[in-house]
Amino acid sequence: MSWFDTVPQFVLAAALLFVPGLAVGAAARLRGFRIFALAPGISVSIVAIAAIVAPFAGVRWSLPPVLVITAILAGLAFVASVVVAKKGTAVQPHDGGNRRWVLGSIVLAVVMAAFLVARRLVEAIGHPESFSQTFDNVFHLNAIRYILDTGSGSSLTLNEMTGAASYPAAWHDLVSLLVSVGGGGIPVSVNVINIVVAAVVWPLGCLYLARTVWGKRPAVILSAGVLSAGFGAFPISLLDFGVLYPNFLAVALLPLVLAVSLEVLGLSAVPIHSRIIGALFLLAVLPGVALAHPSAAMAWIALMTPPAVFVYVRFLVRTWTSARGRTRWTATAALMAMGVIAVVVVRILWDLVRPPAEAAFWPPVESSGQAIGEVIASSAIGRPVAWAVMALTLVGIFVVIRSGRQLWWLGTYAVAAFLFVVVSSFPADNFRAYWTGIWYNDPPRLAALLPLVTIPLATRGAVCAWELMLRGVTRSAGIAKRKTAAERGKPFEKGARVPLATYMVVAGLIAVLALGVLTQRGSVRPAQDSMAGSYRLSADSPLISSDELELIDRLSEEVPEDAVMVGNPWNGSSLAYALADRKLIQLHILSAVPDGTGALLNGPTPSKDDPAVCPAVQKLNIDYILDFGHREVHGRDSGYKGLDSLIAAGMATLEDSEGDAKLYKLQLCGN
Repeated sequence: MSWFDTVPQFVLAAALLFVPGLAVGAAARLRGFRIFALAPGISVSIVAIAAIVAPFAGVRWSLPPVLVITAILAGLAFVASVVVAKKGTAVQPHDGGNRRWVLGSIVLAVVMAAFLVARRLVEAIGHPESFSQTFDNVFHLNAIRYILDTGSGSSLTLNEMTGAASYPAAWHDLVSLLVSVGGGGIPVSVNVINIVVAAVVWPLGCLYLARTVWGKRPAVILSAGVLSAGFGAFPISLLDFGVLYPNFLAVALLPLVLAVSLEVLGLSAVPIHSRIIGALFLLAVLPGVALAHPSAAMAWIALMTPPAVFVYVRFLVRTWTSARGRTRWTATAALMAMGVIAVVVVRILWDLVRPPAEAAFWPPVESSGQAIGEVIASSAIGRPVAWAVMALTLVGIFVVIRSGRQLWWLGTYAVAAFLFVVVSSFPADNFRAYWTGIWYNDPPRLAALLPLVTIPLATRGAVCAWELMLRGVTRSAGIAKRKTAAERGKPFEKGARVPLATYMVVAGLIAVLALGVLTQRGSVRPAQDSMAGSYRLSADSPLISSDELELIDRLSEEVPEDAVMVGNPWNGSSLAYALADRKLIQLHILSAVPDGTGALLNGPTPSKDDPAVCPAVQKLNIDYILDFGHREVHGRDSGYKGLDSLIAAGMATLEDSEGDAKLYKLQLCGN
């Protein structure tokens, strides 16, 4: 299959990510750029909520539940917009006379960002059918198959596949919908969804965030669009490390969530129709972020703390200074009580929303000096310095401090920097676990947040550079006009019209192209190369080798649909479920071992009709051994010597093989 063959899949993926949200936004009478920027966040919420509701309604997971939830939310959005309009609280935005320039800059920015990001990902992935050869991908790919098999995509039940508790399933729900509607394979659908999210959803959110902070000037929009493609830490790294697909989707949605949050707080540089409608949209997008990955919802709380505190303190001071007598004390006490309640709620959530301590085992990886330097240089996790991004970020910080405007964003930047420095360099003690345990004490997860807070600052730096260049262009245009007048022997008219638009367009295009070239240096190319290594299929791939994949491709013809295989999940054999729709007793590397099957995996070798083993074998319908040897994804040997003993004892006969990959038929318990 070629990438050209996947075009219909890309269209369907874009429809899944945008159409439900656009329908709700249109019903709420949302217009312009915001409806497109918010649409993916609303769509993900709709998909994730529909997946939870469907089992309670006795409906299999499919497109109809999504359509029903979309219709319900659209109806509620329409009613809310009518109520707000009747109350007369709507504020119409003012586009001014540069509406065409703004629209053109948005289109150009999205197209450029989509091209830059998609090109990197397509080159890194290689072929549409390629898949990440990493530890967590066993769970993610098999979870998609599990949803298709069980007909339930609920976050409440997905992790029953491994014998554990709930798991955020928004990303898996999206991919499973694309598989069922588009008819493609699981790896192809995974890659298509990820590319659309990285190349379209993420840049749109970054544009939305930048224009919310700095306004909708074309220079802001174009700079933010190009910069959204200029980081190795995101989106590329989370499609490489782990692989962290749910976290990737959640972080991609964070810019739009932060943007609408700033609008609700009244900090937006762009007028909006109604802060009430904005608050409702915030409530609409937060479930999608939380059900993509809860750690992103906690990141939202952490990153929004500085602007929220800024607004709270400002309102508290205004209340104290404007009110008089008993009203002053009553209002101030109420506000302080609300602040205390907010702190308590955040503290409870901070303690509650975190993985088990044994899962947050990642150690620090560098010194504090290195971590601080990586934050400033946009080179997190040992990537090369992004010189252009670093320079623009420093200029942006300087401009913000000097102007005194949007200082609260420096607080947001400091929060992300603090979390990254703590997780990357602080000792593995309780202090580090308290602040970064939510993210598994995992540096790459917090490194992925740094582009989110850096892009607005770098955008401000780029706009400053553009303003300086524009002054130079204006001055040059005036000099050229004077020279032309002198050559013709005519006096220069000071008020004569100078074709500045032409100069500005040419200079702007040159600046954007230069920014695009410069930001693609540094950390982006190494991140792409690292990702490419994770997706390459070879004779010694860490998870599934080329021989093993060939054998998996034949399983659907050799193993009955209702038969179950046993194998070592650490060597990738469990992926036969996702890739060939043939089950094993463990569908994830960390899955619980079914009762009564321990002897098959670890010995002692049972007899042919062993009463301690046969009930489980017959109940689970275990008929085959899928033997991929002892070469495991992390280079260790986790045992599973019981399978070797069964084969050596003549209790399994060879059915098929490809190189060292072998399929055996069990001769056990009457098989």
